[in-house]
Amino acid sequence: MHRNLVFQLDNARAHTARYTQQFLEQSDVQALPWPALSPDLNPIEHLWDYLQRRLDCQDHRSQNPDDLEHSLRWHWNVIPRHFLQTLVSSMGRRNAAVLEAQGGHTNYKPEPVLICN
Repeated sequence: MHRNLVFQLDNARAHTARYTQQFLEQSDVQALPWPALSPDLNPIEHLWDYLQRRLDCQDHRSQNPDDLEHSLRWHWNVIPRHFLQTLVSSMGRRNAAVLEAQGGHTNYKPEPVLICN
């Protein structure tokens, strides 16, 4: 692995699994420490949710992995620019909500986005 890389791993099961931990240790991978109950401020989570909801709106369900990949790529490529700008511009409000909650759980909800037409 490239020695100048530092990974940011949250406490998702895939990151805390014994196999993953062994691999990281054996590969001498640097990872940032992550508090157990940290607020998730990563806007990509809202993007994944958006994509999932777009897939749920489709008239047909993916029949195989290739079909799913095609659908995901199509939806990814047509994400409205204003939606991405909204995610980025929400960071100040989200950080303020975390500070107000003194690092605890927030009731922050992103602005609603029309998904199904």
